[in-house]
Amino acid sequence: MKGYRGTILRIDLSAGSVRKTPLSEEFAHRWIGGKGFGGYLNYRENRPETNALSPENRLIFACGPGAGTILPTATRIGLFSKSPLNDRCIDSYVGGSVGHFLKKAGYDILILEGRAAVPSYIEIVDDRVSIKNAEDLWGKDTYETEDLLKERLGTNARVLSIGKAGENLVRYACIGNDYHRHFGRMGSGAVMGSKLLKAIAVIGTGDVEVYDPDGLKRYVRDLNRRIRENPSTGGVYPKAGTPSFVKAGNELGVFPSHYWHRGRAKHWERLTFEYMRDNTLVKQTRCYGCTIGCAHINRIDDGPYAGIEIDGPEYETIYAFGGLCDVGDIREVIKLNDVCDRLGIDTISTGNVLGLLMDATGQGRIPDEYRVRFGDTERMLDCIERIAKREESWQIMGEGIRRIAKRFGLGDIAIHVKGLEPAGFDPRGLQSMAVTYGVGNRGASHLTSNAYARDIGGRARDHELSGDDKSVDRFSLERKAELVYNMINFNAIADCIIVCRFLNRDLLTWEDYSEMLHLLTGIKKGRDELCRDANDIVSVNRLWNIEGGLTKKDDLLPGRFYDEAVESGGAVVSREEYERQLRAYYSLRNWDEEGVPFENPAGLAAT
Repeated sequence: MKGYRGTILRIDLSAGSVRKTPLSEEFAHRWIGGKGFGGYLNYRENRPETNALSPENRLIFACGPGAGTILPTATRIGLFSKSPLNDRCIDSYVGGSVGHFLKKAGYDILILEGRAAVPSYIEIVDDRVSIKNAEDLWGKDTYETEDLLKERLGTNARVLSIGKAGENLVRYACIGNDYHRHFGRMGSGAVMGSKLLKAIAVIGTGDVEVYDPDGLKRYVRDLNRRIRENPSTGGVYPKAGTPSFVKAGNELGVFPSHYWHRGRAKHWERLTFEYMRDNTLVKQTRCYGCTIGCAHINRIDDGPYAGIEIDGPEYETIYAFGGLCDVGDIREVIKLNDVCDRLGIDTISTGNVLGLLMDATGQGRIPDEYRVRFGDTERMLDCIERIAKREESWQIMGEGIRRIAKRFGLGDIAIHVKGLEPAGFDPRGLQSMAVTYGVGNRGASHLTSNAYARDIGGRARDHELSGDDKSVDRFSLERKAELVYNMINFNAIADCIIVCRFLNRDLLTWEDYSEMLHLLTGIKKGRDELCRDANDIVSVNRLWNIEGGLTKKDDLLPGRFYDEAVESGGAVVSREEYERQLRAYYSLRNWDEEGVPFENPAGLAAT
């Protein structure tokens, strides 16, 4: 099999057993890789009624056909499971290098089940796979864990690990890789912690054979040229990375602030890339195998947090702390980012939880023990430590927004869709994101469609809207169902191969994906077939969620988005028009009026 290693690695932590099974050619052709593999296997092997923190909930890691090859940005890997945060299907991706080297070790898919008797880690060195005692690692932060395992195995080891938040089953704990890359959303770190699994260390030295090596080399040379010449991938992102949007988002009034009551941060000028450049920036960096290089190292040289150096912060972390929580200086955001990374806790969910507590504090609606004022960084740090440790009275704060709101009667102000807090793009002024947040299988994730970029730019790409008129009005819902539908399909195939979202969003075409797939695997699929595959993959995840109790009501937005305007032109989301676009989206997907797919693609697949 070209482009694949042909092996699924299954590890039962309860039994202490390791089993390798073949990846069939029919399965690979049908589901492509990454999102396709993981979504199908999650549907088949993780029942929706299973407790997400039970031994029966499998963690499924899936590589794409691009991993282990020279294809730029294809070192990524996907993770699939049942989320302990919102009981939906985890569909998460991480950069860094672990996907590249798991594939080189010989595996397309890694499936973990059961629960170890004692804290453990998995060691994968090509075809040698073993389960090791990790009692000496338990309690260590993610950086320490990665360092210690590299001391044991060598610096060429690639490590996935959890911190205290994952060990203590915080429902929005994450899994770290290469220190600063994370499976961030939906609580995969808690699933790993529930299995008493501290880390996975991988050394891969094998080669991935592709269908047309010379053709792939030519394609990659041309692709790298296109990356360099593109204004986004060759200009904005290497220069400023994701923080480049902080200034623009505030000027547009769509930078969620003061826990979703404002569209501009109080001290936004001290959160921008320009401020970072002048005060904390050290150098540009990049994920392994990336031509773009959107990451940046920042270090604090003065003040109470002097000495801290991280790869980041990214835009979403700046929004979560600097926007929602009114933190007033990038140095404080860097400190908060560093603590969260070490503890292994998602910054977006953490910022939203703290922002909700701040809003409730201001309204006098939260017990004194949980009171925290907007902009109080020291109190925030204290709260994060308490959450990660799951201190007895603070356990509720590790349960996520939806459970916190239910406990304290804050449902009228809590912002989430399907139990997942939105990312840093306010849908009242970027109305493509209203549809994106609503229909996303995970909940309110910005990575489902990236349609915010079209709202901001005012124009869709050719494959995203039909007809000659490609204009996009960010204050209107008109044609947003079609835009989001097409962008979700395009992203689904990107997450099968798996390539970086920035490359996918700004440069690639359906013809690129057809050519990539053929050069890597020999499989020929044109745009129409790839679109059908994408729809099937999205529908399989939808069916899994429906079998777990999801209904059309779960696709609706928080009431404040309909009723409470922010500075961005005084806009709100029209309930009537939003529900019309929801029905249009269902129709495009071949789902009924309640959002239920008419067909089950998983029933047609090879097993």
